Amino acid sequence: KDGYRDILQERRGDLDLGFTFKSFHNVPTYKYHSPRNYSKLKTDVLSSDRLKYTIERLSGEDKVKEALLRKEAELMYTDMAHLLNLKGVRTMAFMAIKVFKALFRRVYVNEEGVNRLQHIMQEYPVVLMPTHRSYMDFVLVTFVCYHYNLPVPAVAAAMDFKGMKLMGWLLQNCGAFYIRRSFGSDHLYWAIFTEYVQTQLKNGDHPLEFFIEGTRSRTNKSYIPKIGMLAASLESYFKAELPDVMIVPVSLTFDRIVEESLYAFELLGIPKPRESTSGLLKARKILSEDFGSVHIHIGEAISIRQVSDGKIDRVSHALEPRYINSLSGDEQILITNLAYQIVKQQQRQFIIPPGTLLATVFIQHAARGLHINELSKKVDWLKRQACNLGAYVDWPGNVSLMNVIHMCLRLHKNILKLNEQDVSSSSQSSSSSPSHPLNSSSLLLDASNYLMLASYRNHVTHLFVDVAMVMMAIKSRSKHCRELSLGAILFLKFFFSSFHCNMKTT
Repeated sequence: KDGYRDILQERRGDLDLGFTFKSFHNVPTYKYHSPRNYSKLKTDVLSSDRLKYTIERLSGEDKVKEALLRKEAELMYTDMAHLLNLKGVRTMAFMAIKVFKALFRRVYVNEEGVNRLQHIMQEYPVVLMPTHRSYMDFVLVTFVCYHYNLPVPAVAAAMDFKGMKLMGWLLQNCGAFYIRRSFGSDHLYWAIFTEYVQTQLKNGDHPLEFFIEGTRSRTNKSYIPKIGMLAASLESYFKAELPDVMIVPVSLTFDRIVEESLYAFELLGIPKPRESTSGLLKARKILSEDFGSVHIHIGEAISIRQVSDGKIDRVSHALEPRYINSLSGDEQILITNLAYQIVKQQQRQFIIPPGTLLATVFIQHAARGLHINELSKKVDWLKRQACNLGAYVDWPGNVSLMNVIHMCLRLHKNILKLNEQDVSSSSQSSSSSPSHPLNSSSLLLDASNYLMLASYRNHVTHLFVDVAMVMMAIKSRSKHCRELSLGAILFLKFFFSSFHCNMKTT
């Protein structure tokens, strides 16, 4: 449909083992790639000029023997590095296809984006930047690469996952490299991380993948981007070690998010369960639930060479060793602006499921509920407004409006219920977590319901922000003077963006 292909459809009729052990052909490879194994990559990182310089400097400053620092660096590398291999990828593919066929009706991928990716992976180093709304994001992107015979990416993952028995090892064998959530002032760790990222980009070992938001969004809104790994990835270009780097924003849209209730509990103050294999096994009961479809949109690549043309001077680094971390003020500004550009492109690529529109309408009337006819009319109106603003609304063809509403209610039956002709919030929202402590309080259950509805509403917030600013500017004028003031709109945008940034830093 409209350029999207359901890659689960053909899998449902085939043996999963056939998919797992399929042969690979015409896999795109970076034209300057030089094959090397795990041991060679480790040697290249630990013997790099960057690491030698850092160890010498730290040894002089902290009066620590260089041999001890080298040993510590080797341990850091071992903790961090991925073990990407075909056996691990095939094992994950076998498990993933089983899980996806149980959870999702369809997994749609825009094949135009796949075709673009196949071409640019041969010409340039590639960094994939997916949205992060679910634990499923990493596995889905890797699954798509495996399905289309694309190189499997090396993915930055939080160190928390390394502690998962068996699963932590399996993820590492599928390309996950584990990093701390914060490096602080640990210069040795920074040096190993930076060298590890940059040497893989320069040699074209694998595409890199990381989440620009840093962590999963619990609210389904886009978070303020983190620029640390982006800066490390682009430094090689700024220092003329690479002719270009291609950033590929990837947007994943879920009809229903697997962790929806878990996010609501976290927002209500319930501590997040620690990542563990036992916890993963206990959660297998969700395999009997319906989570609708997933849309994966691979966007147009952003060329760093084009973005930075005329904005930075790469010659400024010519008089200093390339292994010394240093970015100019212009380069830092460029990286920050680029990070926001990536987030905006991810938002533009989002698909709008009908259930999102229904939640957006219903949450305004959650206290009293809505008659299904009134709800249908409002959803239909909102759909037209979203389309007018350029959104891709995943509205089923040749299906009546009322049938679409009923389909959405069935999909989200854990938070919405239909009593005769009235739609109201369900009080039995924790079907996927019956033993959760929230089940003992109806007030907290109602709050978790509201937060889950709000998370789906948040998926379309970016569409209407500019319109809302205009309406606020108009409403702020007197009744006798409704002239639209551009200055008022710009003030509101500046005020809310500044307020949001200040809230993040306090």
